[in-house]
Amino acid sequence: MSSNLMEDLKYLRSKMAELTLEIIRLSGERLALAKKIGEIKAKNNMPIEDPVVERKLKSKVLDLSQKHNIDVNFSLKLLDLLLEESKRVQRDVIKCRLHM
Repeated sequence: MSSNLMEDLKYLRSKMAELTLEIIRLSGERLALAKKIGEIKAKNNMPIEDPVVERKLKSKVLDLSQKHNIDVNFSLKLLDLLLEESKRVQRDVIKCRLHM
């Protein structure tokens, strides 16, 4: 492989790693918000799941996926993962409040 191709590959891998770490950082921010939401829901005896909110977000994800030519199945899997982890965090918050 030529030196230019190796440098391009090195650069692209570096950018990919950078973006991956940014996704993880943003996931942490999202989970911190999920915890705050869980605290509000626990104080107000609200259910963890809100199908209307989830449907609206799913619609936005689908629109954005199509706009940016991202495989919709990938986007929906990612959304499901994010939603399930948020719900897990909220369940943990509610459990903690019950044991206080």
